Amino acid sequence: MEPERRQAPTARQRAAAKRRRKQQILRNRILFALVCLALLGLLCLLIRSGVRLIQNLGKGETGTSSSVSESAGEDAVQAVDTTDWRLTLVNNNVPMPDGYESSLTTKVAEESTGKELASEAADAYIAMKQAAAADGVDLLLCSGYRTVEYQTNLFNNEKQEWLNKGLNEQEAYDKAKTVVAVPGYSEHNLGLAADIVAPDHQNLDEAFEKTAAFTWLDAHAAEYGFILRYPKDKQEITGIIYEPWHYRYVGPENAAAIKAGGQCLEEFLAAAA
Repeated sequence: MEPERRQAPTARQRAAAKRRRKQQILRNRILFALVCLALLGLLCLLIRSGVRLIQNLGKGETGTSSSVSESAGEDAVQAVDTTDWRLTLVNNNVPMPDGYESSLTTKVAEESTGKELASEAADAYIAMKQAAAADGVDLLLCSGYRTVEYQTNLFNNEKQEWLNKGLNEQEAYDKAKTVVAVPGYSEHNLGLAADIVAPDHQNLDEAFEKTAAFTWLDAHAAEYGFILRYPKDKQEITGIIYEPWHYRYVGPENAAAIKAGGQCLEEFLAAAA
């Protein structure tokens, strides 16, 4: 018996089959596109979630670091020995302690100028000058210890300049004491104040802050026990204009705590009281 022969599809059937194949292909492509879009949306969601997580972790870490820093600062203040002679406060309202000058021992800190500081401060300055030189930076101590008599001459000269400008006695006095400390009310009389400049910039002006010497001091002075005594944003507290050249020896541990707290000496001692 001959096998049954299959009838060849008609033209209509072939056309219908072709349409079905096209429709199936189109459906497959649409389904593939939808799957891709879903995966892309999921990926974007995961990325956003990851970014938020990282940001939150960063905020958490910053907060923790800040808390640790604040805690360390508070501990440092609590540990301050306010009787430390290196923290002796002298300003426009607080005079030198009685008998201080007569008991002071000084030492030459800058051979080229012959300027002196209290012995411990002098040794610290010498070490700091050597460290700066090793980094290619030259420091120059242009003023250190001053006797009360010498301070009196400086103050009177400053006051006279304001008198010459037409101010009365009280006005000239008030103006002078924002630039030169009143005799007996000067840190220079303590032997702990150092006016530091550079050989190529010896003017006592704000332009000193643009020198390599100031940049180095800003980064390293505290390591040797010196602080910037009259910061730019503390004039209302210190009563003295911004002096980027004026440094005060307080000892390395005190200097580190003051610098970490962003304080001037008055604030540091008030917090420790």
